[in-house]
Amino acid sequence: MFPTSIEVQQAFALMQRGLTEQAEHLLQRRLVADPHDPATHRMMGLVAARTSRIGLAIQHLTTACERAPDSGMLHCELGRVLASNGQLEPALKHFHNATTLEPGQVEGWMFFGITALRLHRIHEGLLALRHAHSLTPQDQQVLAELANAEFHHGHPDDALPLWQELTRRRPDDVDNQLRLAETLSRLGLHGEAIESYQAALQRLPGSADLWMALGQAHEDSGERGGARTAYEAALTIKPGWAFPLSGLLGIQRASSPPPLIEQAQRLQHGDSLSDAERALIGYQLGKVHDGRGDYPAAFDSWRDANQARRRMTAPLDREALDQWVQRVIGAGRPPPQWATDPASSDDSRPIFVVGMPRSGTTLTEQIIAAHPQAFGCGELPDIALIARRLGDAGRSPATPQQLLREKADLYLASASRHAPTDAKRLVDKAPLNFFNLDLIARMLPRARVIWCRRDPRDIGLSIYSENFGLEATFATDLADIAHYINAHDALMQHWQSVLPIPILELQYADMVSSPETHARRLIEFVGLPWDPACLQFHQSTRGVQTPSRWQVREPIHTRSLGRWRHYLEQLEPLVQALDHPPPRTDESP
Repeated sequence: MFPTSIEVQQAFALMQRGLTEQAEHLLQRRLVADPHDPATHRMMGLVAARTSRIGLAIQHLTTACERAPDSGMLHCELGRVLASNGQLEPALKHFHNATTLEPGQVEGWMFFGITALRLHRIHEGLLALRHAHSLTPQDQQVLAELANAEFHHGHPDDALPLWQELTRRRPDDVDNQLRLAETLSRLGLHGEAIESYQAALQRLPGSADLWMALGQAHEDSGERGGARTAYEAALTIKPGWAFPLSGLLGIQRASSPPPLIEQAQRLQHGDSLSDAERALIGYQLGKVHDGRGDYPAAFDSWRDANQARRRMTAPLDREALDQWVQRVIGAGRPPPQWATDPASSDDSRPIFVVGMPRSGTTLTEQIIAAHPQAFGCGELPDIALIARRLGDAGRSPATPQQLLREKADLYLASASRHAPTDAKRLVDKAPLNFFNLDLIARMLPRARVIWCRRDPRDIGLSIYSENFGLEATFATDLADIAHYINAHDALMQHWQSVLPIPILELQYADMVSSPETHARRLIEFVGLPWDPACLQFHQSTRGVQTPSRWQVREPIHTRSLGRWRHYLEQLEPLVQALDHPPPRTDESP
């Protein structure tokens, strides 16, 4: 560490007291006396950063690093200022310098990890945060950063003990309690998640956020009464809050009490809601109107919700999607040795249920998962994470098969984490895995794929009326939805023609019209003997974290077939944009 003058120490004390102008005057006099002093340049940089003069802060901290090149602390401080200004690549280099010069500097490792993750360098980021945690296991900031990173990048099992430790240390921290229970839910431990919320509420009964999250957990577990009680508690604590209000509308729909509907309509027609809240209210009010047969009001509500959601995110990048699909299709047939490479996994358990969202993927998974020899994994994020990390290398014949085998083993460990040891099939129903079937075929050549299909008009209406995440940029515009359906169809037809793994097409209309016939066909395809339990899937108590959570707790029905007919005029932009529009019909509902 370089020496620090009395003036610099005094300037630091002034800055700590908020007297930045006096501190800067003192430092400027010091620079006149010694323009090369790294400590003075450092403090000038910190004062400039404190007063939001980022360019000046970078200038002084860069000079300080040049004057004291062996100081890891200076590189770390410069990296933080650069990162706060969005200059992530230069920041990462300085954090690297900090950890190289001072390997025991926890802050350098932590900020290296955070910045690497922001640059989507996931492996480096996680390793850095894990190392920071190993250096100071008691540091709560490092602990929280690592827990968040493990959870959001596909390692909820590693995040769980970290959140448990954080909640043990800070039991009154609502955010930590929320993250702990959310992690339990991600791991499929829905009962434990509910117990965690309930225990937290014993300490923090006035937390509307905890009541809201408990309601969502009860919904995931199919406990409508528990969800309603929790949402009502949240609304009592925080009157007019759109989140629990929309939750109550969602579980009651057409049977929602008039005062609740009127309250939601007043909020929707006012200007007090954020776009996020307006979208929530709009989606659920639309379902209330739909359930009551007021279809124009329903579509108007969904339109309002989607306009609000669209203001929060970018529209679908149609050109980028088309270019990606054409590049994949243009690559042609994969090498035949993919299926026979001795380094490939020979595990025959994985079943991938893919298709457009709202095409029957949850129903399909529930039917298979009801079989005593199968296990439903839900929507696993792992394939998408693996594809993101490998990038184009995942599709390159030059990528070593052994690397893909390692990724396959990681996937299988995740998919089987909560499965019975004797489960013969593991069902992953993440619909958008259709983007990565070539990667799946190479990693897991004995896997089977079920392609769920449905009338695109019903798909389009269902997507447009549903509360998807911000990443679903296609979901807020009917023409964008059609464009996405077109890309999906083209890609799936390509996979059918070139991939060596079996792909079963399953029509939603066939499944709900002749359940046993097509359930038997489905079970035969996945290689299991028929079991009548597959038609009793709705009696399962397993958690469901998709918009279909209530439908799949009922016996199979045909009520969702042809819903689009109620919205003939409104769906015209979708029908016109489809590559293969369905036949025109004037048939009434």
